Amino acid sequence: MDGVTWAVIICMILAGGAWIWYYVALGYRIAREEREAGRDLTHEINPFSGSAKGPEKKKRK
Repeated sequence: MDGVTWAVIICMILAGGAWIWYYVALGYRIAREEREAGRDLTHEINPFSGSAKGPEKKKRK
């Protein structure tokens, strides 16, 4: 196999690893949010951020 083939294979492995890492981290975050809330947040969690909390806005003085 030539260098291009190896480069493609390595990039595919790295992309797959990043994809797996993202979903594992998202699962941990969702589990932590549900533990803090003490209930199932299935239809309340944002699937992209893994959070049921809205953006925190700081109050101005």
